[in-house]
Amino acid sequence: MKPSIRIIITAILVFASLYLFGFITHQVLSEKEETADIIVSNFVNHHFVSEGATEIMKVVTYFASKQFLIIAFLTLALWCVIFKKDKRLAIETMTIGLTGYLINAALKEMFQRVRPADPLLDPLRNFSYPSGHASSGIIFYGLLAYLIWQSDLSVLAKYISSILLIGFALLIGFSRIYLGMHYASDVAAGFCLGFSWLIISLWVVSRLRRRQS
Repeated sequence: MKPSIRIIITAILVFASLYLFGFITHQVLSEKEETADIIVSNFVNHHFVSEGATEIMKVVTYFASKQFLIIAFLTLALWCVIFKKDKRLAIETMTIGLTGYLINAALKEMFQRVRPADPLLDPLRNFSYPSGHASSGIIFYGLLAYLIWQSDLSVLAKYISSILLIGFALLIGFSRIYLGMHYASDVAAGFCLGFSWLIISLWVVSRLRRRQS
């Protein structure tokens, strides 16, 4: 049986995302190419930074923090059990979130890139590359968008919700650059990692469910 167009497109997107992750990794860690990071950082500092914007970005960045995501994934799992009556979906949800976090943490330890100096928040002790906020944000809000598409909402509501969720995940990534917690390349790599892991995880979950049905 020939693979469907959707599977082919998905495979291309995952491959492109992983390729881009590898390219960024090579450029910034092997070649020490930091020109793009400097340009983005200077642009953000000169055009966006203000006292009011900083307070907003502090709030935005919280919604992909470890503290928030632990509560959010647990709440989502409980929703799956109580309202969806699907314990397996709850386990799958928690597994996707946890494995995504562990992969990001392992890569941080592997690459050991030092964070930018003089952030607008209290400095963190762990490493910078790839951005955990960007990666986890894409995984969590992308997973919410996926679950919405499995619901009985109207197509218009699904599109609007998905755009808002993914847009918010991207805004979280921007907040990490704005606050000086990450370089732009950290965030871009985090997006690539989170997106590819989410798609691969959902594909594996779908395959396992089909085999066992």
